[in-house]
Amino acid sequence: MTRPRLHGTDGIRGKVAQFSGDDEAALFALIEQRILSKRSMRIIGEATGLYLSSDIGDSPLVLIGWDRRDGNPELVDALQSGLGAAGCRTMRIGEVPTPGIHHAVLACAADAGMMVTASHNPATDSGVKLFDAGGYKSMPETEDEISQLAWDLVDGTRAAPQENTELLDEIDGLSLYRNAIQSRITELESLFSTKFDSIDWKGTIAFPGLLLDCSGGAGVTWLADLLTDEGLASIEVSSRLDPINQNCGAGDFSPTQRWNINDLLMQPPSHRLLWSIAQRLEQNDGVVPWESGEIVGAALDGDGDRCLLIEGTDDGLKIVDGDRMCDDIIRASMVNHASEWKMASSIESDLGLTADLGRLGNHQSIVTAVGDRWLSAALWPTSQNRWIDSDEIPLLIGTEDSGHLVMPRRIPHQSRMWGLVGDGVATLIASLMARHVIRHSDVEPRFAGGWKKRVSIKPSIRERWDGRNELADLVQRISEDWCESTLQRVTVEGEPALLLLSGEIDGLPISIAIRNSGTEAKTAVSIRFAKGIEADGEVLMERLIENLSEHLML
Repeated sequence: MTRPRLHGTDGIRGKVAQFSGDDEAALFALIEQRILSKRSMRIIGEATGLYLSSDIGDSPLVLIGWDRRDGNPELVDALQSGLGAAGCRTMRIGEVPTPGIHHAVLACAADAGMMVTASHNPATDSGVKLFDAGGYKSMPETEDEISQLAWDLVDGTRAAPQENTELLDEIDGLSLYRNAIQSRITELESLFSTKFDSIDWKGTIAFPGLLLDCSGGAGVTWLADLLTDEGLASIEVSSRLDPINQNCGAGDFSPTQRWNINDLLMQPPSHRLLWSIAQRLEQNDGVVPWESGEIVGAALDGDGDRCLLIEGTDDGLKIVDGDRMCDDIIRASMVNHASEWKMASSIESDLGLTADLGRLGNHQSIVTAVGDRWLSAALWPTSQNRWIDSDEIPLLIGTEDSGHLVMPRRIPHQSRMWGLVGDGVATLIASLMARHVIRHSDVEPRFAGGWKKRVSIKPSIRERWDGRNELADLVQRISEDWCESTLQRVTVEGEPALLLLSGEIDGLPISIAIRNSGTEAKTAVSIRFAKGIEADGEVLMERLIENLSEHLML
């Protein structure tokens, strides 16, 4: 019998809480109430270990990392206990960003890695993400097998192999990750034909330096110092004493956000990065201390796999989202390399990016489901051969407007082989280097950004939305009435409950997407259309939210 899957869009997440029920009740609490307990984490560890043992063989080596959440030490113990019960050897790598697991698995030639984190979710949440021996996040078919194994365990229909009680010495995963970042700087220097430590950042970064917000995560202790040592003056603004993700980081920002100077001065924001910028304004007597186009700040999320920039304008600030950063990187690379890129973008990316990519040459563009694992999968040579053979950095990039950028990185101990990883620090460095190159070069202008808006209904009863029922038909009717044209339903691998409507207005593309979050009790509504369409998207959004909330709001 098929039982409910435990995994969402990006691993497993839930609110950390004590739980006194049996194993079966613990799994149902995770699915139905988003309660993640030591008991459910142990089951997840044992089920994952069973999968790895059957797929790889006896005693697979699994690395375990975690982010800075109060409840994580006990969850790590439970996870390690479950993996050991399934016959796995385990090694802890300490507190690291999520991409640190990717680097550690490859550097140590491990069979898998597991990261205990809930990404940008509140500090009260936690979860776990699985990485395979290639350094890639697990795909749905693997997660389905692990979920079924977990239910088999609680049903008593699956016997575990002999327990492995061997505890290997902990390694310093953060040092491995910092070394990997140094290597990626070298790789990016080759891409942009520019030495990072020789860049004059005047005009690219606002004086006196970059305000950096690592969400109180693993980068908070070292990233600002590393950038400063490399010549980019940086100041960390998220205190190590604060709970992770509280009033800080990329998770609190929307890709379309803007701020007016007067608003920042009149009502100091609670977000740590914006508050720090407001302090600069006050110290400068309210006079804007940056030039339009200069980068004032950068925000990562708590587990360090995505980044958003804050750019100064004549009258305030605006977000530079993942799509803009992707476009900058492609354009900057073409200053010295007339090569073709392969780009993957999610169903929530700016339509202007893909519609206008032809201005840069004959580049290939692919649309994927939400989640950086789908960006990586779209860029693999084949599903069986996922590493890229190249002397130079491959011209591959995946983008989500939320700040996830997937880029190549060299595989340790493999002279010509490259993998793909979403990494907030690498995104930050690549984006800033690209903007510097563009500022000092004659390159094609940025893509003409289209109109887009995303609104979440929360808390929502996700079971009532499947992308195919009468509610989906209602959404299509409302959307077609609004745009006075026929819209086609498009399917995307990895989004089983997605309604994606695609069409045109006056020959220009429009897209409406509705999907359940895989990590929270919310349903997201996204509207996008290309620049040049004269239509009021706010009206459509209001109608959709009004009708959907009636049926989905908890």
